[in-house]
Amino acid sequence: MMTIGEFSTATRLSVKALRIYHEEGFLVPEKIDAVTGYRFYGDASFSRASAVSLLRELGFSLKDMKGILDSCADDADLVSFFERRLELVEGEIAERRRIRNSISFFIESQKGNTMQENMKITESELPALTILGIRYRGRYDECGEKFGLLYKGAGRYVSGAPFCLYYSVDHDEGDADIEACVAVRKAVTVQGATCHVLPGGKGVSIVYRGPYEGIGEAYKTLFDYLNDRGLKAKSPSREFYLKGPGMILPRSPKKYITEIQVLV
Repeated sequence: MMTIGEFSTATRLSVKALRIYHEEGFLVPEKIDAVTGYRFYGDASFSRASAVSLLRELGFSLKDMKGILDSCADDADLVSFFERRLELVEGEIAERRRIRNSISFFIESQKGNTMQENMKITESELPALTILGIRYRGRYDECGEKFGLLYKGAGRYVSGAPFCLYYSVDHDEGDADIEACVAVRKAVTVQGATCHVLPGGKGVSIVYRGPYEGIGEAYKTLFDYLNDRGLKAKSPSREFYLKGPGMILPRSPKKYITEIQVLV
């Protein structure tokens, strides 16, 4: 049997943590001296502590660790817990990446690479397009996987850059009304997608160069232009991704080129 101090050294878990784990009921010492209250740990506790150390390293909460240790008999039982944890971690990575890009964008803009220098507004007749689209409600960053399905289904009939139609009037990060689209040379049938004609007409467009985190400034410039001229944008707005992250080789977000179009 090891004292709590010896056990702490052997397991690399602090004495404070061991006391908490004891209180939570998932790392209980084999013996507690009835007179002194001293805790003593044996081989079974050491094996359990190894599992606790791994789970803690992987970011599981105390509640999660207790649930795992109470319900899992072998490694196969861990899969569902690990799948949920992986999903959360991927979400955290995406959020950190968004924050990183926002910081980089701010730094670049303050060094003189201003957004106004990168943006140009044009009035023109936008042509009608035969498009293949997948309309969904959800996150903005989900459009990438939709583009993959569209390219796979439409193949050689795809014409031009992918784009999104935004039917939501306001920004809704988790429940936006979006249609991921590609223009096609002829009507095609793809399971889960709809082929239809996107009307043309008088339009106003703005080309924005830079990471998506800064595209709000492009929209502001576009709306200011419309308001100054008494023009009203028709829904849906369109975002054409002329240059994005790249299908094979990664591209710097500073080199992204997005064209926003609205019918008026």
